[in-house]
Amino acid sequence: MSKTVDVSGEVRGYEARRARRRRAAASVATAALSVGALLSAGVPASATPRSVAITFWNEMTGPYGVALAGEIRQFERANPGTTVDSVTIPNDAALEPKLLAAIVGHQEPTLSQMNPPWGTGFIHTGSLVNLSPYIAKTSSMSPSNFYGSLLEGGRWPDGHQYLFPFNVTTAVMFYNQTAFAKAGITAPPKTWQQFTADAAKMSGGSRRAFAITLVHSYPWLAFFYQAGGNFILPNGRPNPAAFTLNGPAGKALSLWATMVKRHEAVLTQGYASQTDFANGTSSILVGTSAFYPYLAQAVGHKFTIGVAPLPNNAQKATSIFGGYLGMFSQATPAQRSAAFKFIEYLTSVQGTTYWANHSEGYLPVRPSVVKSDASFLATHPAQRVSLEALPTGKNPPKVAWWDQFSHQVLLNAITAVLIGKETPAGALRSAYHQAVELANRDGTYQ
Repeated sequence: MSKTVDVSGEVRGYEARRARRRRAAASVATAALSVGALLSAGVPASATPRSVAITFWNEMTGPYGVALAGEIRQFERANPGTTVDSVTIPNDAALEPKLLAAIVGHQEPTLSQMNPPWGTGFIHTGSLVNLSPYIAKTSSMSPSNFYGSLLEGGRWPDGHQYLFPFNVTTAVMFYNQTAFAKAGITAPPKTWQQFTADAAKMSGGSRRAFAITLVHSYPWLAFFYQAGGNFILPNGRPNPAAFTLNGPAGKALSLWATMVKRHEAVLTQGYASQTDFANGTSSILVGTSAFYPYLAQAVGHKFTIGVAPLPNNAQKATSIFGGYLGMFSQATPAQRSAAFKFIEYLTSVQGTTYWANHSEGYLPVRPSVVKSDASFLATHPAQRVSLEALPTGKNPPKVAWWDQFSHQVLLNAITAVLIGKETPAGALRSAYHQAVELANRDGTYQ
């Protein structure tokens, strides 16, 4: 169960300490300039102080912000002279345009959290640093030490690792065990047929069993992948077969639309689905393991939260979702070195263990963490199920047009169908034409 955390107090204290460290770093830099002046005048110096500051843009708020602050404190203690200036931008919708503006203005951070699809454009403009040479020189960063499917999310078709996994997870199903038991359901659904049958048993009156979250497209994409879907052809262009009514998108969209029409599911605004679930007005929620700390706090002792893999259709599949770490090319050599050390720390056994435990929702990126801590899986049910689903996880495509398609075109199409404004066939036909336009405009490079 998650604990109630006074985020504001810790963050204020942390920021005060950071301000003092920044002033100290400035003093060190001034001293270094003075030493340089003495050396140029022929006066020897016993030591030349060195310091480097890196800026890290991220989306870590609430308990995740507190966990990240702890990581930074530990890193800075282990690396005297290096300071990490953590800048929080609250969500994807704010972070991506801020990064784009920073690139145009040559004001990029040293390091940033980002979703993999953003990386394609950044690589194309030469804004991202290829991490592969750094990884090759660091034995602890050997790819064999990490979950392969998570590394794949940050690796491009040319084999270069531009991004490294950090706050990553998979889509899972949360369910109200008490409501399931009252309905005579003894186990979570394993197929789409069982999923709809169970939802029907727990719906009625004002109750809608399945509360749909569509802040991002990954919950629906998981069902699309289960139907055998792939929106991208090998040449990087939209796959027309995926958009047909009898194709994977049509099947996944019709499933959800039918459940809404039968009053077995409801489309919620923002993250209101979490509130519906916690209040007991819905009994099924599709999200990621990162939902767990919020749900556990909101539910309290009202009922037992169950976590299970998503029900499957043609194949077992889920969505991999979350943030990766990328380094920008405008950084100085000293900043790049320090930034990679920070990446190395965050994804080390120590760093990823701390993150998985204190964030209470995201996955450790190294299998050794789970193997060395037998109690972790027993005490972290959402992360346990997410890790079990990881081998079937699908990463977002890296074609240039995918990001706008998945965040705007696809979400608009799904929403239009669920609120009865469009038929599945009409919405998918329109989505395909928009995908073609985006591919023509943004390019199909990966």
